[in-house]
Amino acid sequence: MHDHQPRRNAALPGGERPAWAVIGPGIAALTGLYLLTMTFGPAARLSLQLDLGLTSQTTLVMALVAYLVSAAAGGALGVGLGGRLLTTVGTAAIALMIIGVLLNALAPDSGIYLIGRVLSGLGGGSAVGATVAFARRAGRHSGALAGILAGLGIFALILGPVINHWLASALAWRWGYLITILPLIVGLVATAVSGFVLLLTRRAGQPSSSGMPHPPAGQRPWNAPPGV
Repeated sequence: MHDHQPRRNAALPGGERPAWAVIGPGIAALTGLYLLTMTFGPAARLSLQLDLGLTSQTTLVMALVAYLVSAAAGGALGVGLGGRLLTTVGTAAIALMIIGVLLNALAPDSGIYLIGRVLSGLGGGSAVGATVAFARRAGRHSGALAGILAGLGIFALILGPVINHWLASALAWRWGYLITILPLIVGLVATAVSGFVLLLTRRAGQPSSSGMPHPPAGQRPWNAPPGV
């Protein structure tokens, strides 16, 4: 008769994913929502126009429309792949966002600024899409996780113009982009760490040739004879 012990590090039932794995992409998604509304601040928008020689219509197209279009494309990609490839999509999205906001913060002209908005929009949309797709696979935690993310997302949308308006008034409009670098780096590290943990968990839970999962390193199999 075989004893039945619970599997260690096995995959969660029904394809359920651990909620903590979405922390890194979630931080990037919230940053992306902040970047969406940050140009609504009047002081930041006026400073941007004067610094780069833009009209009100051009600023609207470059700062908002370009971001929305690229974010929509990235969101579709994130929803399609994020549930299965969260680490890959999250890492790529955050990398695009970092490049994009750096181009925005250091833009010497409108062309570089537009490229930065497109890249950050593509990355931000991918992060949002991947976060939503992964949250739906969080099993019994999916409802609570979706509620928390929705609340934080609304908060990020509200903070965008407020923070950017204050920074543009006190310092310069470029600081509204520079302050996003720190949370994006934190999100990148969190995404990499969670992806590594998930990889180790998946490998530890894979069955051996005898049909039983491999025990964690350094532990004796449950049915091994004493001294083995």
